[in-house]
Amino acid sequence: MREALNERVQRLLELARRWREPSLPERQEAVERALAASDFLTEEAAAFALNQQMHALTKQALRRFVDMLPPASEQTVLLWQTDRSPLAGWQEALWLWLSGQRGTLVLTEPAATLVGALLQALEVDTLVIDTEPRLETRLAQVDVLVVVGDETVHQQVQDALVQGGPVPVKSRLLPLRYGVAVLDGRETPDELEGLAEDALLFEGFGCRSVRLIWAPEHLPPDALLETLSLFRSVFPAHPATPGRLKMPRAWLKATGMPHAYGEGLEFLISKGAPELQTPGHLRWVPYRKLETVGAWLSGCANKLSVVVARPELLQQLPALPGRTEPGQAHRPAFPDTLGTTLEVLRALLT
Repeated sequence: MREALNERVQRLLELARRWREPSLPERQEAVERALAASDFLTEEAAAFALNQQMHALTKQALRRFVDMLPPASEQTVLLWQTDRSPLAGWQEALWLWLSGQRGTLVLTEPAATLVGALLQALEVDTLVIDTEPRLETRLAQVDVLVVVGDETVHQQVQDALVQGGPVPVKSRLLPLRYGVAVLDGRETPDELEGLAEDALLFEGFGCRSVRLIWAPEHLPPDALLETLSLFRSVFPAHPATPGRLKMPRAWLKATGMPHAYGEGLEFLISKGAPELQTPGHLRWVPYRKLETVGAWLSGCANKLSVVVARPELLQQLPALPGRTEPGQAHRPAFPDTLGTTLEVLRALLT
């Protein structure tokens, strides 16, 4: 088993080295297919996601990753991951493959295409990638079930468990998380630029995307709006984004809610209660006291993937997992125990 693991680690390191090159034909083909399959992924965002994870795959990082592996077992895993990040499910797939597990990963696009291409390049034959859960047939064939999704997805799984036959021995239903940011008005231009990346990089899709921005009630959003526009000049919006934001903008105008948007509707930001909006539509949430924000963060801790704030401000917020500086939300460490289901899988398989 140790020899097989070492051989797989070497294959993985070689894959990371090759896939760091944007001109690699395999990578170019995979990105083209992912772009065709997605209604929000851009070429720039796909390059960002692949470059970040391939450069994170170092010998030292893999050593930490391997140390987390459970002993090989005969258990079959079904992981249904509804996060729409470009590489959602990638680290979980590696973790299952390196530990000798068998199973199926149900992923959304573009992750199904990109992760599938990477696994194919590694010649992985123990995992199947699909885009449909097929719960009515699969639940009876798995020992471990892990689902990451919203309430609708959870209800679908629960209904299938009630109507089906044998229930998986071990199962966990996990929430689909999102990111928040907290401002105090002392942010530098570089920190605002980082926040723009955190919010708009994947058009607001993905569990690590910042969707809510808490700001002092006296702070105008002008500086952030300018930075969001500048970011769009470097990372253009997907062609479908303006159409996706037309209806929310019309509703805001009709109801008189304060809002602003990019010149070509490449982003939309509105002022109001801390409620999630359509991806690409940011909610600006005013606050009077930082204690109010801290209490809200603590109460929603199980739903949050990252909490973004400048370093000095982070120290004044609750010590929640996922606290990070602007510009780091989409740059997770490897292994990323927070933004993935690695710890849950480890607990269920150990």
